[in-house]
Amino acid sequence: MFEGFTDETFEFFMAIQFNNNTEFFHSNHDWYVRAVREPCLQLAAALSEVMTDIDDEIELRPNRVVSRINRDLRFSRDKSPYRDYMWLRLRRPADPSRANLGFYFDISARESSFGMGFYEESKPHMNGFRRRMVTEPEAVLDLLRPLEDDFTLHMNAFKRMKRPEALHPELCDWYPVRSFWFVHDNADFSLLKSPALTDALADGYRRLAPLYKYVRDIPSESDEDVTKLLGGDAANR
Repeated sequence: MFEGFTDETFEFFMAIQFNNNTEFFHSNHDWYVRAVREPCLQLAAALSEVMTDIDDEIELRPNRVVSRINRDLRFSRDKSPYRDYMWLRLRRPADPSRANLGFYFDISARESSFGMGFYEESKPHMNGFRRRMVTEPEAVLDLLRPLEDDFTLHMNAFKRMKRPEALHPELCDWYPVRSFWFVHDNADFSLLKSPALTDALADGYRRLAPLYKYVRDIPSESDEDVTKLLGGDAANR
């Protein structure tokens, strides 16, 4: 049962920042397991009910949801062997075209955040989203507007993609999107050290769920399909 993170959790993250080497980590492995990994696994388990309600195909096995602390050093200039943060990734395990759509939670010595998004480019899928922005703009806006107060939007977009003349003005920034994610930052350590964190995350994920489901279920489309629909300039960049 998740009872909250502890002072030891944040002390470990701080310690690994200044002692990022295998000798320190192996000497303090029990500290890591007790204060960091076990609470993360417990939190993942505690979120299984709400995530099942949102999408019963999301991967829920805690050991698959919780990140490793070891860093992949193969393509990184930073050769520090360990991360000074951890995250939970909640997504479907076997859907290549939508593999980067999902929810997350992360925690470090300084703060935590949670959110939902489409984290890497899938142009065919975003083409489908672009079609919806033109054909049913109010439906898209009804999903986006309620998130503005509590979540910060981050996105990557094509810089030279033309917008259709009929596009709703509120969707002009959204139309060329390549990837996007909504983030809620949290530096309330009393919440992080409480079982109430589970409910706070569950409430946030429920608010994000309508947009998640909408994006998840949009059919992928080719550039040619969207160009034909929107008069020849929709997929140019």
